[in-house]
Amino acid sequence: MNQKKNGNARFVIWTVIALLAVLLLVPSAMVVDAGAEEEVPEETILEDIGEQEVTADGHVIGWTREELPEYEPVELENPDAEPLPMGEKKKDQVIPAPYAPHAESFLPDGEGYVDSTISVRIETRIIMNTKVFFTFVQIADPSQLRTYSIRNGSVKDNAEKVKSVLAVNGDWYTAKEKKGNGVIWRNGVRKRNVDHGIYDGLFIDRNGDFHILRHPKKGAVADAPFADNIMHSFVFGPALVIDGEIVHLDGTPGFITGAKRNTTDEILARTVGSFKSTQRAALCQMGPLSYLIITTEGPEQSEGGGFSTDQMARLAWDMGAQQAFNIDGGTSAQLVIGTERLNALGNGGKSNRAVGDMIFFATAEP
Repeated sequence: MNQKKNGNARFVIWTVIALLAVLLLVPSAMVVDAGAEEEVPEETILEDIGEQEVTADGHVIGWTREELPEYEPVELENPDAEPLPMGEKKKDQVIPAPYAPHAESFLPDGEGYVDSTISVRIETRIIMNTKVFFTFVQIADPSQLRTYSIRNGSVKDNAEKVKSVLAVNGDWYTAKEKKGNGVIWRNGVRKRNVDHGIYDGLFIDRNGDFHILRHPKKGAVADAPFADNIMHSFVFGPALVIDGEIVHLDGTPGFITGAKRNTTDEILARTVGSFKSTQRAALCQMGPLSYLIITTEGPEQSEGGGFSTDQMARLAWDMGAQQAFNIDGGTSAQLVIGTERLNALGNGGKSNRAVGDMIFFATAEP
């Protein structure tokens, strides 16, 4: 009997000792209120999340806004420059700009060009192992934004001929194309007037403002409020940003994972290779007569390089683009300052591809 009592006493003593040890070892903040939420330091929360932000089609967003160049509107010395004549139609071509760029106005190392009527600033970044060119352009008059139908050669081959300050490729339009899509305008002259089909359309009006229509059907362009004011238009896409909002291709993630629901967006994505990481070019409007051209290199020049169009949409939006449109990519994506090709130089010369047309900016300074 006495042994049983002694055993019970020892049990009680050890129980008390164990409780005292728990009270001494556990921080007091954790025993104040068993029902209170545990306070976790902010750095622990951030480390625990550990998820990378992705685009709508599942591609990683490998940059932060702080890593991108800043857009800064430019005040030109002569913002009231006289409009440039667009020239006369001659065998489906338009004569070059009236004034050639001034040699002394080019900045060193291909960084841009500045005179009283146009400012071009080019910055590069390495984003996701890809060299990306951010080209900011401010012009005094809408007539300085021009297009040119190329008969032979590349953008580089034709830049001096048209007296270009800065030039990029356009879409795939050529005058000889018999079964092309869309409503095409070049320098105020309508070249084609058919249904866009699956493609999106970019329309630049006489004020130099961008308007984007998604998959416009027959008659949609004619009914648009800007229909009587079009200077240039492009059929390609997809649209990247419209009125400050990112455009996501509907259904594209399903296509990428193997489903083939064949929405209009999915067909467009397959046709232009939207989901591939490759060379890209995007034409953006930042403000009145203020533009941004984003040109990325691709796997041929950068290991693991290249962007999807969804990544391009996010990049344009992060830069503050109000309107952004994907133009021809791959080896057609060409960026030329003066007569110097800047992008995609590491492909054994194959990047100097012949294209059908070009977009260029001219000086209005005699």
